[in-house]
Amino acid sequence: MGQLMSRLCICLLLLLLGWLPVGSVLAADRDEALRLQINRLAGQASAVELGRIWQALQRLSAEQLSAQVRDQNNNYFEQGWFELASDYRLALPPQRSAQLAHWQQRWFHHPAMALISRLQQVSTAMPVPERVAHLGVLLPLSGAFAEQGQQVLAGLRAALDWDRRQGYAVPELQVFDAADIQTTQPFLQQLARDHQLDMLVGPMQRRLSLQLDSPQPFPVLALNRVGGGRFNGYQLDLASDQELRQLVARMQQAGQRRILLLAPAEEVWVEPLLAWVEQLTAEQGIVIAGRVRYQGTPEQLNQQVQRVLGVQASKRRAVQLGMLLGEEPVHEPRRRQDVDAVLLIARPGAARLLKPILNFHQASALPVYASSHLFSGDIDPHRDRDLEGILFCDMPWRLRQRLQPDSSSGFFALGMDAASIYRALPQMQSAVSGYFEGETGNLRLDVGGRLQRTLPCARFRQGVPVLVEAVE
Repeated sequence: MGQLMSRLCICLLLLLLGWLPVGSVLAADRDEALRLQINRLAGQASAVELGRIWQALQRLSAEQLSAQVRDQNNNYFEQGWFELASDYRLALPPQRSAQLAHWQQRWFHHPAMALISRLQQVSTAMPVPERVAHLGVLLPLSGAFAEQGQQVLAGLRAALDWDRRQGYAVPELQVFDAADIQTTQPFLQQLARDHQLDMLVGPMQRRLSLQLDSPQPFPVLALNRVGGGRFNGYQLDLASDQELRQLVARMQQAGQRRILLLAPAEEVWVEPLLAWVEQLTAEQGIVIAGRVRYQGTPEQLNQQVQRVLGVQASKRRAVQLGMLLGEEPVHEPRRRQDVDAVLLIARPGAARLLKPILNFHQASALPVYASSHLFSGDIDPHRDRDLEGILFCDMPWRLRQRLQPDSSSGFFALGMDAASIYRALPQMQSAVSGYFEGETGNLRLDVGGRLQRTLPCARFRQGVPVLVEAVE
């Protein structure tokens, strides 16, 4: 530990003397933070803690990782982690199991041994051809989901048009309307017979994507969660579990163990989010100490928030005390003190009502985390001034402040990433590339073929979302 602190002190001294660029010091800080994390967990560590170290290692470039492996000052724990990450990164999928077995022989007492079984899982996704000349697109272009389908298609075409202007070869699009399709597999088999597709983007509707549970005749990038089973394709979706996972991780790291959950009542889109919240908080040891399924007028919302904050109970205690004393006591209602934070699931209109109500009832000091539903995608300091201090995570496309009007739709961003990610999939599958910087987030391919999205987070300051630093 003393050696690590000495390195950091030397970097700071060189910075003060003007002999080291600021960027180098920031990189050194990240390096030392990673080493401190490795050495802090040198003994027994939980799966969650091991996973955090692995994620931090995956964020290193190949050049940075190679430099860490060659560092002569590494201790036993550091060298083992760096070699494991390097071996995994450089091995192609067919050779990865042998590489991991070789690492096990060298480091059989290392704490990272607990990760090996997870790393040995091999992706079963069908490889994407080196050149995609014919790209099929299966989207709802009429009917109930036509607006979303058209936005995805517009984003996809915009990304391909940008590539074309840069001089890149782009695939020929073959677009199919999914509105009237009832069963997915027969339609895809017909596409394989009648069209020479190198890859298919879609379907997007959940009722169709859930039918993807068997091997496909060509690589498929589904735009919603799939049915699992023997599906051998990829999936890029906008499900909220990924942003909620980041919010819960922030709570856990901040030491916030008891939270209040505020969510709308009788709205179907909320139910999957609540199931994820229950699962994610349980995994992190966070207790949901109170729940409100809010609805109704502003006055009704006020009553519901008072109840969960314990303000009404405080008022009742004051009345009881007055009856005992025979006079009305001087009393200011207090909120409950056994909660550390609030998790808010709300559309913009409801969020603009609920945050001032929380503030009014002496909960302004409680950190408020929210799902991205509270942000309309448009910068509006006047209307969003009441969201002050709320932290949420959202896709880069929606958080980017634009000088000119543009589509802030997440579906437009989904189309842009779908038109770009297929080129990176071969490298991502072989782990040569750690992640792809997309418009829907930093994308990383997991062993099940799902593109996991890591999102930037922002906090409202004077009605404007301001980016905050990522949590390691």
